[in-house]
Amino acid sequence: MDIEQHKQAVMAPRVQYVLQSIHFIVAGEQAEVNELHDRERNDQECYELIIIMSGTGQGKCYLRSPGSLLALDQELMSCNYYQVCFVTNGCASASSLMPDKDDLVCSPFAKMIELLDELYGLRGTRAELELFQRFVRFQELLLFLFRQNAPTSEDKGTDIDQQGVELSIQHIHQYYRELLTVEELASLAGIDRWKYTRLFKEATGQVPLQYLNEVRINQAKKWLISADDKLLDIALNAGFNNEYYFNRRFKQTVGISPGQYRRSRKGQLRVVAPYLEDFIVALDMQPIAQYSHAKWGKQDYLGLNHIPTFDENGGNFDTLSSYKPDLILLMDRYEQQQYSQCRRISNTCILREQTNNWRTLLRTVADYFGRTELADDAIAKYDFKARSASHTLSQMMKGETVAFLRISADHLIQYTDEGQGFVSTVLYGDVGLHSHAAVGVFSKANRPGMFNLSVDDLHKLNADHLFITFDKWHSQAEGKERELLQQPEWLDLPAVRHNHVYEVDFLTWMNNGIISNSKKIDDILRSLA
Repeated sequence: MDIEQHKQAVMAPRVQYVLQSIHFIVAGEQAEVNELHDRERNDQECYELIIIMSGTGQGKCYLRSPGSLLALDQELMSCNYYQVCFVTNGCASASSLMPDKDDLVCSPFAKMIELLDELYGLRGTRAELELFQRFVRFQELLLFLFRQNAPTSEDKGTDIDQQGVELSIQHIHQYYRELLTVEELASLAGIDRWKYTRLFKEATGQVPLQYLNEVRINQAKKWLISADDKLLDIALNAGFNNEYYFNRRFKQTVGISPGQYRRSRKGQLRVVAPYLEDFIVALDMQPIAQYSHAKWGKQDYLGLNHIPTFDENGGNFDTLSSYKPDLILLMDRYEQQQYSQCRRISNTCILREQTNNWRTLLRTVADYFGRTELADDAIAKYDFKARSASHTLSQMMKGETVAFLRISADHLIQYTDEGQGFVSTVLYGDVGLHSHAAVGVFSKANRPGMFNLSVDDLHKLNADHLFITFDKWHSQAEGKERELLQQPEWLDLPAVRHNHVYEVDFLTWMNNGIISNSKKIDDILRSLA
């Protein structure tokens, strides 16, 4: 090790902050969970973060230090919120970084939501890689908060500058209809222009004019939903000079035009969203055509039997033109030619963000249609259902293990708790069942937590319970995928001998939508409870 490396090693900080727990509390449940949280706080001298996700306090973040109280009971009664408890290692540097106020800035709030949702999804993991992922994300969350709220010795005058930026933000929200310039905002904040833009972006994640346009767009959304005013009137009232510029900025920001946004809120928008129908239905809308697959069929669990089907596997998206869609919503997993076909037909939005976090994806889709409140309500109901199921099953399973198998004519795949895919998110994450260890060979072609098994591997599969689903992709003949069930290696499995094998619907379980995940919980309770 050279001298420079030695210096860096000596200066590397120890782990200063340790996550103890994360809970998502639904409005009205506070009394139910207070006793549990009091025990957690009393076990160690915990700091507590309260981040309000819905209700009148949405977007607010509070920090409670050990031994202190926050008078938030009334405010929290009507809100859904995250509660995060953590401890420090007691060193001076850990305390010096801690904000010295209760009410914290957390902007952009979307970043806060992303980190919290990921932490919550990893709360019950035991896999080493995901434990490290949870540790890193928690440190990112604290860094995100500390940067905005903790004064540092290196930056004299940070508090004054921050107050100036906050004052200019308030000015934007109050006077967004007027012509505002960066120079005017910087002058109002009492900060040099070159420095103001940097500080503003650090505080909000956007430069001033981007933030201003977003405020204007959000106001326009409210009027599009609540009033039948002409688009020109809404544009002028929101601070845009003309209807053309308003339309262009709105579509760039939201993904659809103001008129389409208005119709979508009234349930009149004609939408095609292949394999995203779960999210569309959850937002109280219906697609005009639905995904289907030659081998897998359609998503029957959604109950869209009256909706015509579109064979996505055929690869020709030109056929969508016959449905005359106002909007085509696609995941970022198709060929460029198919995107071009869709753009020739209608407005096409591509969800570029690749995420296994269905909560984030649902909120993203909801934002296209002005239905974020519906999304938040649906997520809150799901989380309550998952917690109730987890509590019920923890009383019954007593450490028994569960395995999930995807069976086709050519492949046998086991899903474990090492991934964040369709199965593990619910079975081992939200519901908290104990995963049986992988017995096959990890396949780099698949998602993490998916293992290819051979028939010879089955003798090691001694899980107490087996969930299975059948994939017809490789089947050349009807029922070919079920031949495994007649082989002696299968019949000798402990779960088979004890009649603890549960077959579930393929497309329900090979989906990561909120409706499919809710039905997975139903399947689990029906099988095990």
